[in-house]
Amino acid sequence: MKKDVWCFLIFAGLLICTSEMSGKKKPAVDFWPVEEHILRLIREIRLTKNDSLAIEKHRMIEEALAQTLTQPEAYRYPFDSLRMIGFLYAPHRQFRLINWNHSFRDGTHRYFAMIVVPEKQQPSRVIRLTDMSDTIRMPEFEPLAADEWYGALYYKIIRKRKAKDEKKYYTFLGVDMNNLDTKKKIVEVMAFEDDGTVRFGAPLFELNGRVKHRLIFEYSARQAMYLEYKSFRRRIEYDHLSPLMPYYVGMYEYYEPDMYRDGLKFKRKRWKHYKNIVTPPKEKKLKKRSLPKPPKIKRPKPVKKQTEQPEKPVDPEDTTPMNNS
Repeated sequence: MKKDVWCFLIFAGLLICTSEMSGKKKPAVDFWPVEEHILRLIREIRLTKNDSLAIEKHRMIEEALAQTLTQPEAYRYPFDSLRMIGFLYAPHRQFRLINWNHSFRDGTHRYFAMIVVPEKQQPSRVIRLTDMSDTIRMPEFEPLAADEWYGALYYKIIRKRKAKDEKKYYTFLGVDMNNLDTKKKIVEVMAFEDDGTVRFGAPLFELNGRVKHRLIFEYSARQAMYLEYKSFRRRIEYDHLSPLMPYYVGMYEYYEPDMYRDGLKFKRKRWKHYKNIVTPPKEKKLKKRSLPKPPKIKRPKPVKKQTEQPEKPVDPEDTTPMNNS
């Protein structure tokens, strides 16, 4: 009996070993020391109340990641413990985007990002982005370089090509927490130049008769705006924003979704705007037959008043004697 038990345990151990061997392969290089160093910096940022000191810590995180991500083994490494930092792959894993932010004590935000491009049998190329959104005068109409980036947190990358022989454009969907009054949703475009540098913004958005380099939707910080890419419909869908009252036009802290949705579809080398692709349900009008009839109220019949007969007047000439008994 004991031999059977031992045989069963040995067989189970062999199954576990083979299942582990057949699973995902462990990376050749372990980057846990780098993760531990970055986690320690993140804890220090959370504890400090000095924004300038926190920005120095973020620069240290940026430097540690930039040095690590040049190694080819780091391109597919998950960095699971760094939940504060976003790691996003482009379609077909053509590049990797690393993105995070810092919240200042006054409610404003600064964003950090880098793009990692893998190279064959060479160290990966790391392109750092510098958030300069406060200095850009007309952000919807200006092309921007990597050192003058309009900062945001990106959560979706869409690849589009203007033509077969032209360069590829990557459309980013992102959010900017902005400040205590408003938030922003951003539709950005990025492309690689011939020299390997990146360029943000391109005249690809046709909206209300105007061509823009990127789209920025600003709305109340107390609201949430829908902005997603529907792959089966091949279009971007987003909430239409409007002010609470007509006299709040231009005051974006009073803008919110109004139950309508617009869309963007890539046609003829541009993202074209489509209005009201989703509308709120119409209220059904009640027909007269479907309305309940009011109950009949029985009114009491009016009671006829009995009129008193007037006393007959006495005739003074009446001399009929009275009987004295």
